[in-house]
Amino acid sequence: MNNIGTLPISHPDAAFIVGVAFSASEIIEKIYAGHFKVDLKAGHEPVTIADREADNHITGALRTRYPHDSILSEENGLDIPDSHNNRAWFIDPIDGTREFIRKSGEFSIQIGMAREGRPEFGLVYQPVGRNLYIAAVGEGCWWHNPSNGWRRLQIGPRSEEIKLAISRSHPCRLAQKVHKHIGGTGLLPCGGVGLKLMAIARGQAHYYINSSNATKTWDLAAPEVLFSEAGGVVCDLEGSVFKYDDPSDYHHRHGLLAACDSSLQQQILSCIQTCL
Repeated sequence: MNNIGTLPISHPDAAFIVGVAFSASEIIEKIYAGHFKVDLKAGHEPVTIADREADNHITGALRTRYPHDSILSEENGLDIPDSHNNRAWFIDPIDGTREFIRKSGEFSIQIGMAREGRPEFGLVYQPVGRNLYIAAVGEGCWWHNPSNGWRRLQIGPRSEEIKLAISRSHPCRLAQKVHKHIGGTGLLPCGGVGLKLMAIARGQAHYYINSSNATKTWDLAAPEVLFSEAGGVVCDLEGSVFKYDDPSDYHHRHGLLAACDSSLQQQILSCIQTCL
């Protein structure tokens, strides 16, 4: 299905995880092409059979390959083996379920891994458009699509323009208030946390704010590795880094800020205190 050639990173898990993402994508795309039922989970979050079947496929493949790793996924919860080690996987089978339902194409598969609580490897794959993003600590952030092949993503110097990546389905009021306060010059509507951060990494926007306390570790684990390797900075709205040392504590209770550089990050953190 996907001819991506030799991977640009040497992380020992990379090739296997890319293969798992591609096979999960086949499951998702078959459902996406037809009609499907939408259910509601706790918190009135939508879920489809594609979320569940892709989650089952990914977590099953990981459990077979890595019997001693912990696995936390959105649809199957936390699985810690009796003889667990210091590695944990964080799975969002469809990041951007609302956009999947709308058939906008702005959704992705996210698979991230942390070792001893520190994010180490991340993959974000957008089936529509065949956009694959992978990264490992110290090896850079890489983007592949059929038209351009592999390209390393590195956030460059920021111009005077400041563009905000914002959700299509539930735009953040605080983000819009901050954007106006700092003299922002434009908005980039986009679905999914991972695709927003990759849009910033590609230079299409400069920052993203999510003031919700509903974000979970599976929303951010993979994109954080990618975004950090591209040169971006990630923290919560209090300026603290996210922790992955306890997979059972998966709630991000103080929002999310991703910025293209530390200068903009500090400017926005200061502005958030003013706008709250």
